[in-house]
Amino acid sequence: MYYSIKGLVLNSAVHSESNKLITVYSYEWGKIQAIVPGAKKISAKLSAATEPLTESEFMVLQNHPSMRPKITGASILNNNTAVKTDFKRNIYALYAAEISDKFAPFNADNTEKYALIVRVWQLLGTCSSPQRVLTAFILRFLKLSGYSFTDYIKHENSSINAEIAKGLRKFSNCSGDDADNICEFDDNKIWNYVETYLTNYIKRPSVSIFLKKIGC
Repeated sequence: MYYSIKGLVLNSAVHSESNKLITVYSYEWGKIQAIVPGAKKISAKLSAATEPLTESEFMVLQNHPSMRPKITGASILNNNTAVKTDFKRNIYALYAAEISDKFAPFNADNTEKYALIVRVWQLLGTCSSPQRVLTAFILRFLKLSGYSFTDYIKHENSSINAEIAKGLRKFSNCSGDDADNICEFDDNKIWNYVETYLTNYIKRPSVSIFLKKIGC
């Protein structure tokens, strides 16, 4: 059967000589993986719509629930050009995509998570402090996934000092829109605590090394 779904491309990989395998966080189905036939060809019509950091509407062929779906058509809803054309912002956006992929289970829709990913990609294209926006995103995504850092601090008698704990609470309650305007905290210390907390559950995100190389 054919289905029309809206989705955010989190990553893509080579599936065969000419096909791609993409991971999509869809509005209707949650996280899925799908094959994009012929998308590695230079002239492929589906190539741009199936690139990471793109929001697209997909036509999906699903012959059987046990079979991996195929993308047969796609149109771009939001290309997120502002982050794709800026190396530093692109790395932050890919970091958000990797976190989304690692903490989202397959086939479990969550419209809040979908909206959060959409918004962080948009904000990363315009904000003054991408690190702050990403920090706020991670803390909120963790909470939606059942891994609230602020709850951990509250209940586990963490050694984190009061000032850093206050900053973490501020960022975890921040929508991202006002991240640039949060009162001054030691952003790097907060970021290091967040990354360390992440590694309790997942491997350190692969794009993390690039952030360090560009001095972020």
